[in-house]
Order: sequence, then structure tokens, then C-alpha cells
Amino acid sequence: MKDDRITLEDVPYELQQLRQDVVEIRNFLLNQAATNTEPTLTTPEKEIMTVTEVSHLLTLSKGAIYNMCSARLIPFYKRGGRNYFDRKEIDKWMREDGRKTIKQLHAEAEMESRKK
Repeated sequence: MKDDRITLEDVPYELQQLRQDVVEIRNFLLNQAATNTEPTLTTPEKEIMTVTEVSHLLTLSKGAIYNMCSARLIPFYKRGGRNYFDRKEIDKWMREDGRKTIKQLHAEAEMESRKK
């Protein structure tokens, strides 16, 4: 049986080996991340999106997206028991309840007061 004990004299060498291992692992992970060519979940070119993609886009859970579909709060299409979303419709839907800035409200108020 091999004795894997580290003596006090071995500590500097073992520490050096450990550092080298950590650097190699770090470099490996950085290279993996740099060469990872998986497509992002939502790309601007993608017209039809899945529940997962919409949940990432809106930063909501998939359950929340399904609940919104059930309540007919979000535009969607159903095919084969699955929900699909048109990217343009989702973008438009997200902008529907936009809040106006103070500047926009003042401009509207001024326009209304000029009409009178």
C-alpha cells in the first residue's frame, strides 16, 4: 500500500503542485467558456419562441409564463399541446403598458392646454 502522507518537508513542493493544478483547471475552464459556441436562448432573428425562451427573455419562471397563458395575459399560439410565442408580438406586448416620463406627461398636458 502506498503511503500518501505529506511530511513537513514536502509541503512547499505539494503547495507548488496544487497551485499549478489550480492554474491549469482555471485555464481549461476559461478556454471552454471562450470556445463554447452554443446559441443563446433568444436571438433577435428567432421569430417563434418556446416557453423556456420567453421565460428567459422576461426573467420569469416557466410556471409564471404558463399561468399567464392560462389567464390569456400574454399572446401565444398552441400547437401539439405546446405553447409558442411570436417574438414581435411579445416585444409589442411588453411595450403596451409603458409608463410615460414626466417630460412626456408635461408635453401632453401642454398640448391639451393649447387645444382649449
